[in-house]
Amino acid sequence: MAFALGACDSPSPWMASGTRHALTVQGVDFTVWQHGYRVEIIRHGFVRPQDQSRIRPLMQDAARQATGCDLRPGTVEGDTGVLRAQLDCRT
Repeated sequence: MAFALGACDSPSPWMASGTRHALTVQGVDFTVWQHGYRVEIIRHGFVRPQDQSRIRPLMQDAARQATGCDLRPGTVEGDTGVLRAQLDCRT
């Protein structure tokens, strides 16, 4: 039996009632889930090992574009597949 796994943009259970934003930043597709002052960024597609270092900043940019908020320093956690943070929407 063969299975194919496509790109999954399902949020974590605590983000399921949040708002979904789909966007592309510099050619990389992301889904950004926002629930209150929390955000979860999911990257889609393959990234070559030599391109990994540019992905985390792109994920943070995707969150800013989708929510209009900055990310609160010290709250960003995760990897280049899924990143979570708290938002700072004071601006």
